[in-house]
Amino acid sequence: MLSVKEMGILEGEIDITKEELKEISQELGMTDEGWDYVMREAQKKITLAQSHLKHKSYRECLKSAQEALLLNPYILGARGLQAKAYLLIAINEEDDNFLKKARKQAEVTLEKESTDRNAIEVMGTASVKGQLVNLEKKKNPNKKLAIILGMIVVGLIGLVGVYFIADGIKNEEGNSKIENVEKQLISAFEKQDALVSKVKALLGDNSKDQTDLKKLENILSNLKGDLSIKDRYDLEVELGETLSEIVYRKSAENDSKTLDDLRVLLEGAENRIKTERKNYNDAILNSGLKIEKL
Repeated sequence: MLSVKEMGILEGEIDITKEELKEISQELGMTDEGWDYVMREAQKKITLAQSHLKHKSYRECLKSAQEALLLNPYILGARGLQAKAYLLIAINEEDDNFLKKARKQAEVTLEKESTDRNAIEVMGTASVKGQLVNLEKKKNPNKKLAIILGMIVVGLIGLVGVYFIADGIKNEEGNSKIENVEKQLISAFEKQDALVSKVKALLGDNSKDQTDLKKLENILSNLKGDLSIKDRYDLEVELGETLSEIVYRKSAENDSKTLDDLRVLLEGAENRIKTERKNYNDAILNSGLKIEKL
């Protein structure tokens, strides 16, 4: 990983993904086991940095967070911990240079991790503290009032930050749940789609069968487009109805075990789609997001 850092990749000059970084590291001799070990060590460093922060060892927190980021530049939380450590060093050691570092690190963090709690807190606190420092330099006679107002502003910024973080987390959780149930719904669609070839095999050359075949082909052609989940659901419902009509008509003409089995499979696919549709709509309702239900 140090070799990769020396190439400048971890400093932001080259924009690569985590997977690409892994490939480069392996080309330089790192094994899969070595990669996994480095990722685990990075997580340990994050845990250690959090412990240092809790015990007010701010410089040790800073060091551990930097080591975590060196091991894994994609790890979450390390940048925010650095910003928080810089800020607390600035406050406890009364060193304004660290205040500038804290603000800069928080800005970098929020560009990459927009909901990082530490970075949001640092941006608010560093801004107010910077204003108080300027007031002190000017020997403002209302210093006491300024400090009180500053504390109020910090508190308000903290509350607003927590609100937006909570709201963002809620939206992320809602989107994640919807994505999961959407995958299940698509899986149900695919289960039904797999039966199309079996139904097609039942169709002959007579006019009715050819009409049904054209109808099926038209639906399948429309399903190949770039569709929203709502449009695909409507087409899949139409497909299921068409498949069932064909199978039931064929069963009336010549009942057989093959047709009985196919009816069972179609009913199973239809029930699965209905179940996943309900789950999808419930997920939207519970999320509170403005997404069209099926």
